[in-house]
Amino acid sequence: MTRGSVNHRRLRASLVSASLLASVALAGALPLGTTTQAQAAPVAASAEVASAPLRVASYNIRNANTYQKHKNEKRWVDRRAAVVAGIKGQDLDVLGVQEASQGLLSDATSQRNRTSQFDDLVARLGGGWKVTNDRHYNCVNTDSPNRCTKVDQGASGGTRILYDSTRVELLAQGSELLPLPKGEPEKYTAWAQLRQRSTGKRFMVANLHTVGTDAQYAYRTKQAKVALAALKEHNPGGLPMIALGDWNSSRFEKPSNGPYDVFVKAGFVDPLGQKYRSTSAVKPTAEKRVRAWINSSNPSWSRTAPNHKSWGQGSYIDYILTTKMRVSEWETVARLDKKGKFVGVIPSDHNMVRATVWLP
Repeated sequence: MTRGSVNHRRLRASLVSASLLASVALAGALPLGTTTQAQAAPVAASAEVASAPLRVASYNIRNANTYQKHKNEKRWVDRRAAVVAGIKGQDLDVLGVQEASQGLLSDATSQRNRTSQFDDLVARLGGGWKVTNDRHYNCVNTDSPNRCTKVDQGASGGTRILYDSTRVELLAQGSELLPLPKGEPEKYTAWAQLRQRSTGKRFMVANLHTVGTDAQYAYRTKQAKVALAALKEHNPGGLPMIALGDWNSSRFEKPSNGPYDVFVKAGFVDPLGQKYRSTSAVKPTAEKRVRAWINSSNPSWSRTAPNHKSWGQGSYIDYILTTKMRVSEWETVARLDKKGKFVGVIPSDHNMVRATVWLP
């Protein structure tokens, strides 16, 4: 764990005490969308105090029901401990996960208890960890897609937002169905309005996992536009926003980095400064970058982490973009030895990306 993590905990503790001494009610009604579900939580009394670090991350944890027998690939039951350890090691407040399947795990206990992959992850994280929406499917019987009678439960497939409820309060949440090529299973973007308990500051988060093939470029861009629109629709007060996810598009994509461009044109900032086709960072806003030379994905489960060390900037398809705010640190999370090889079980075919931000 980094020194920043220790300082982060100390600062949090002092700010929690300060906010408890200066309590006032937060104002503002929370709107409900017409195509999404939003659940407004009681807004705790709190006065805003000085900004404090907020640690957010995006992590494609790989669908538990997908196993392709790559050399270093392991099944969910054999790699979930590594996934959980990696998350806990980052001292996170908010985590967007992708491919955290809503389908039930195949073992007898999970089938009996109706446990999905994201249920399993939240339970193993323990403590105050929760998911913004725990519904499996948008069906009357939310536990099964079979003979589904459609109803909006706010479920968002394997794209979920997790948060540490001891540090962050959920105020509203929902999902939005994304446009899809014919024959593709449903995909959603998940959004949430949250409040940092230590400061009383509210903010918005959107988690997006786009379609993945090169031929689906146009759909990726459309999906990003829908995700952005949903985020803005439920943010009439102009709160700070954080957009994250696996966007299946890099700065080397042709004809352009579509989803990324959608958010940047809307005023979002990339802490890594990933200018199109550039091999190095261009005016990155992250004050410190840790292992930014590693690629964010590892599709072949290579023991040597795919990277562009000579450039100093890896190739990313996983993102954390923000509206204007301080970003004190970026980390591409990977447990590597001195030769750049993964140590122990490789948790996923993606590396978690994490940013420490300071809400304005």
